[in-house]
Amino acid sequence: MTQSTEPPNPRSRPASLAVWMSASVAVFVLLGSLSLVLAFERHLDREERQAFEGLARVNAGFLERTRLPQSEKMAAQLGEIIGASVFFWQPKTGLVVGKPNDSVDSAALRMACDGKVKVMPDGAWMVGVLGRDGTRVIFLRPKAQRVRAMDRADTWLALGVFWVLSLGLGWWLARRVTRPLRSLAESLPLVGTEGELPVLPVARGDEIGQLAQTLTRTHESLRNERERRRAAERHAMLGRMATSLAHEVRNPVAAIRLHAQLLELATPDEAAISRGLIESEAERIEGLVSQWLSYAKPAPPVLAEVNLVEALRQALRLIEPQARHAGVLLDSQVAEDSLGLVIFADRHRVQQVLGNVLLNAVQAMPCGGRVSVRVEEAAAQVAVVVEDEGAGFSASALARLGEPFYSEKEGGMGLGLAVVKDICEAHGGGLAVETRSCGGARVRAVFAKVPGGFPNNSISIHAITS
Repeated sequence: MTQSTEPPNPRSRPASLAVWMSASVAVFVLLGSLSLVLAFERHLDREERQAFEGLARVNAGFLERTRLPQSEKMAAQLGEIIGASVFFWQPKTGLVVGKPNDSVDSAALRMACDGKVKVMPDGAWMVGVLGRDGTRVIFLRPKAQRVRAMDRADTWLALGVFWVLSLGLGWWLARRVTRPLRSLAESLPLVGTEGELPVLPVARGDEIGQLAQTLTRTHESLRNERERRRAAERHAMLGRMATSLAHEVRNPVAAIRLHAQLLELATPDEAAISRGLIESEAERIEGLVSQWLSYAKPAPPVLAEVNLVEALRQALRLIEPQARHAGVLLDSQVAEDSLGLVIFADRHRVQQVLGNVLLNAVQAMPCGGRVSVRVEEAAAQVAVVVEDEGAGFSASALARLGEPFYSEKEGGMGLGLAVVKDICEAHGGGLAVETRSCGGARVRAVFAKVPGGFPNNSISIHAITS
C-alpha cells in the first residue's frame, strides 16, 4: 500500500509572514518615534514657556523695585541681556516705549498682562507683566529664536538610523519565527507517509520546538501504525488465500485418495478410469496452484507478437472437454478478416485471460447452454467478447468486480476475474462485464495492440510480498 503525496509548491505560498511582521514593527516604530518626538517637543515647549515666563516676571520685578527709568535705552539694554525684545506701555498716556514694530501695539492692548506666554500670529511669544502704577512691561521672543527638535538635521538622522535598525531587528525576528513555521508547514503533507521529514527545529526550547517534536513523534507513530496495518493486511490476505486454496484442493485430494485405494482391487477397465480421474484431479490441483502463484508472485513477462485468434482457438481447444462434459456448446464467431490479428503482449498472460474467461462462462451453466465468442477490433485496441446463457452477474458482483477473494460461485477462490482484470489493464486495456437483457453474462477483455508505457521487466499486477 502506498500513499502518493504531492510535494508542496513554494511558489504557491501566501504573502510572507516575515514581510507582514517586519512591516508591522516598522509602522509601530515609526508611529512610536513620531509620538515620542511630539511629546518631547511639547515637554520642551512647556519648559521654555515656563522659563520665559519666569524670566519676564523676575525682570519686571527688578524694574519695579529699582525704579529704573522706562526708556528706550533701558528696554534695549535689558532685551540684550535676556535675549528678547522689551518695551513698555503706559495705558494712561498710550505711550509705547521701545516697541519693535507697529503690530505690537494692538497685540499689547488686547493681551492680559498676567505673566503668561501669549502666542502672536507670527508665532512669536509675548509675556506681559503689570506694574504697580499700571505700566505694562512687555517681553517678546521671536519665533526664530526657538529651536525645535524636528527642525534639527541630526534629529532626523538619529531617527532614520533607529528606524533602519528597528526594521532589521523586526525582519530578523520575523524570519526566526517564519522559517521554522515554513518547514513545519511543508512537513505536514509528509506526516505518516513513507518519506522522511525534513530537518525540523526540534532542539528549540520554545513553542515552535515543542510543535516540531510533536510533529516528529506523530510522524513516527503513523509510520509504525502503517507498517503494523500492512503486516495485518498481508497476514489476512494470506489467510484468505490459504483458506480458499485449501477449500478448492480438498475435494480433488479426496477423489485422488479414493481412486488410489480402489486401484488395488479394481479391474483393468476400472483401474484405467481411476487413473484417468486421478490425472484429471491432479491437473485441477495444478491449475489451482498455478492460479494462486500467478496472483501472489507473477512471473516476468515475455513480450512478443501474439496472434490473438490462434491464442483464442487454443483456449477453446483446452476448455472443450470440460464444456462437452457440462453440455455446453462453444460457438466461435471470429470473422475471417480477423484471422491475422496480432498484438504485442505476453503470450502466457493472454492465454491465462482467455482460459479464465471461458472457464467462468462454462461453469456458469452447469445444466448446459451456449457460449459465443467473437473478436472486436478498433484502431488501437482489440477486445475478446464472451457471452453465456447463465444467471449473469448480480449487482454485488458487478460492484466488486476484480476484488480478490470475492466469489459467488460455490467453492470459488475469487481470483479468476481479479487476475484477468489486472492483466488486461497491464496490457493497456481493461475488463468490462455486464448482465445481458436476454439473460446471461457478457465479458469483454480488452487489449491494446501496442500498450503505451509498457514496463520493461514487469507487468503491473497486484502481488503479495512477504
